[in-house]
Amino acid sequence: MTVKTRFFAYFRDLFGARERDLELAAGASVGEALELLCDTPERRREVFAADGLKPHIVVMVNGAPVGSLQGLATPLSPGDTLAVFPLVGGG
Repeated sequence: MTVKTRFFAYFRDLFGARERDLELAAGASVGEALELLCDTPERRREVFAADGLKPHIVVMVNGAPVGSLQGLATPLSPGDTLAVFPLVGGG
């Protein structure tokens, strides 16, 4: 199946694109998609902590944060959009 991935802020440079189509096995999860995307040590370091995602990373599926879904176990469907961006803060 194909899902669209979108990268924002410095993730565009890290992943070398604003968006990318990703081919996954049917029933793949967000975690499996991120594992496939993080194919270099640098990418892996920026996205993953020892126990999951780094706290400053926001991952959404079709506009919904994965934290409010099933986390990294959230299943993906053909045509879904996976967005990856840093937590935005300011003051």
